[in-house]
Amino acid sequence: MNEFKFWQIIEEAWAASPALLDMRNTALKTNDAILIEDLTGEVYGAITNNIRDILLQLDKEELTGFNHIMEEKLFQIDREDIQAYTDGSDDGFLYCRCFIVGMGKAYYEMIDENPSKATCDAEAEIVGFIGYMVYQELFGEEFERYTRHCIETCSNTDGWGKA
Repeated sequence: MNEFKFWQIIEEAWAASPALLDMRNTALKTNDAILIEDLTGEVYGAITNNIRDILLQLDKEELTGFNHIMEEKLFQIDREDIQAYTDGSDDGFLYCRCFIVGMGKAYYEMIDENPSKATCDAEAEIVGFIGYMVYQELFGEEFERYTRHCIETCSNTDGWGKA
């Protein structure tokens, strides 16, 4: 699994729901907070279900790679400047970061480059954990989390100005 394949899985999940893909693409162009809020339930539900369906087809090595990249992406945007525009609580900010990843590469990069474009309280917790759930379902064991990157809020000390 590489980063290209990771983002391809997210895009395939959106493509499996064409009406939602159209909504998402409009949100990417307009950054309309109301439309993005409307998408939170869809990312939490239909899109995550689509991701799950794709992940169920992966072997152990590929799914492990997907989970590691998910952790890396969540870790990279664990930053104070992004949190300032999303949510105040530790769990809430993690769930906002899950939403950002679930919206796909273009949205992720937009927020990474310009945190002020993030929408407050746009959350989709399950996106960050669906790979762990599928891993347990397929292989009958828990995925060993955080072997490379911890996803908990404030784990990225560089992103929080802490040494």
